[in-house]
Amino acid sequence: MKYFFILLAEFMILVNSGLQDFKFRPNLPLGEYRLYFNSIQQCNQKCSIHQNFYLFKTSSTKVKLRGNMSSINKSFDDTLWFHGSMSVKDKIGTWQNNAYVYSSPHAYKTVKNLLGGEFHVFLNSFGLNDTKQHIIPAGTYITKGYDLSNYPSNTNLPKQIFYGTYKYNINYTEKNGDLVACYMFVLDVKRPWEL
Repeated sequence: MKYFFILLAEFMILVNSGLQDFKFRPNLPLGEYRLYFNSIQQCNQKCSIHQNFYLFKTSSTKVKLRGNMSSINKSFDDTLWFHGSMSVKDKIGTWQNNAYVYSSPHAYKTVKNLLGGEFHVFLNSFGLNDTKQHIIPAGTYITKGYDLSNYPSNTNLPKQIFYGTYKYNINYTEKNGDLVACYMFVLDVKRPWEL
């Protein structure tokens, strides 16, 4: 019996001594996440609004969006429809389409609601301000760098999602279905402590 108490005391000392260094890092398929952007490309060259973006990596964890938006005769406003769909890469490397789908009839308000507090930072990086008319007039807007490393904090994006590699297609269309703008991100959704 005295050996039992000695073993119990050693066990308690062992458990208590390692408690401060212990970090709970579960290996669950769903949870809080960080986004790591791998690439961005324009889907169709025959769009009314051209979004010529590229990613600029400033460090191992920081990525900036650079490039320009240009339109000769079409403004970005609430008359457009927003369509977003995410494809997930499965274990054998093929894309499974429509893992997440979101559509909304008011493109400007939808982007503003999804980006939350980051919307004003996004517009300011292009030299624009939010207007009461909910419109970005036709023209050319250039950004020197918009930091994507903060996502999803300070946005209204879901706070938990399944981990993996996703291809995120964003389309803006007229009410009749004509494509106005289109671009695609490939991104990794990882646990907050993974690099």
